[in-house]
Amino acid sequence: MITDDRNVLVGVTGGIAVYKAVDLVRRLVKEDFRVTVVATEAAERFVMPLTFAAVSQQPVLDDHTSWQAGQGWFQHIDAARQAHVLVIAPATANTLAKMAGGMADNLLTAIYLAFRGPVVLAPSMNWAMNEHAATRHNVQTLADRGCIVVEGESGDLACGEEGSGRMAEPEVIMAAVQRAFAGLAHGPLAGRRVVVTAGGTREAVDAVRFLGNRSSGKMGRAVADACYLHGAQVTLVSTVEQGPTAFEVVAVESAAEMAAGVKSLSADADVLVMAAAVADYRPANPVAGKIERADSQTLTLDLERTQDVLADAARPGLLRVAFAAEAGPQLERARRKRAQKGVELLVFNDILAAGIGIGADDNEITIIGSDGDQHVQRAPKSVCAEAIVAAIERELARPT
Repeated sequence: MITDDRNVLVGVTGGIAVYKAVDLVRRLVKEDFRVTVVATEAAERFVMPLTFAAVSQQPVLDDHTSWQAGQGWFQHIDAARQAHVLVIAPATANTLAKMAGGMADNLLTAIYLAFRGPVVLAPSMNWAMNEHAATRHNVQTLADRGCIVVEGESGDLACGEEGSGRMAEPEVIMAAVQRAFAGLAHGPLAGRRVVVTAGGTREAVDAVRFLGNRSSGKMGRAVADACYLHGAQVTLVSTVEQGPTAFEVVAVESAAEMAAGVKSLSADADVLVMAAAVADYRPANPVAGKIERADSQTLTLDLERTQDVLADAARPGLLRVAFAAEAGPQLERARRKRAQKGVELLVFNDILAAGIGIGADDNEITIIGSDGDQHVQRAPKSVCAEAIVAAIERELARPT
């Protein structure tokens, strides 16, 4: 349901990536934001205003209509007053330069100067333009002024070349907009550094084979997304490949790699969420080459314990969240595990319960803390993640 505090201005400028902005607007409307598109003259050469009007269900603002009176006499002031978040996607090199220099020669740049809320920028241009010192200077200037810059990825460009400058995917920009709205509330996680782990580790047997587990990494990704949307500075340490994200992802494989990454990243973090399924054992003597099947009818592996990633990262001031995936309703065992680990929160789930096993999109969890247990009935992992983040925020808000 759209409310009066969910108004978004989407500025679109003259870049080939403007077609992605249509999908961005669609996604925002689907999430109950009231979206008004502000198009530059160059943008309308790529996509007609009628397309954005149909998707946003609102009239498009542009330089042809900017002379008309709004609720007051000045459309750029009216639009700036009514919006809560301004997002410009694509943000071309030309528009970024104008914004950095304080120019207001079209409706969009005039709105930017009059706007006083969060500004999200999604740059899009040729790699050479993107990497030019002038563009880098302008982007940094805008970031220093508080703009949220959603950098894209490298890849194939519309000009036929390859490199940086591709606009971020709509879902990533969408997450940045949601984060901007969450930041307006200034919750306990806003500005905090959070490290989240996801996926199952792989322990090498030889150059080809490994010991692993079935963890999909979905729960860890959901927690990372939820922390980001609550304003945290998130780093996701993952053993599984992640899709587009608005935060940093560090790829690891083994328990040792995860331990090293978590130890380093959590040194100045406020929260560590260990959602990954870390192997308890690894081959003591992995083979550098490949074990040949024909060499033996049997194979015996000598296993050794891996390090305790959660325990190694412990330090004063770091709020730690553990996960306990048990085979069966072992809630009392999970409570004991929380006490043994000395963590503030432990998230328990029964992997044998129907529909919430490893790799499922749903989960059913019990969050165990000093105030007792909070049970979350079967729900999408995004809902479970919100409950976990709410518990983290309650812990952070406790008097020290």
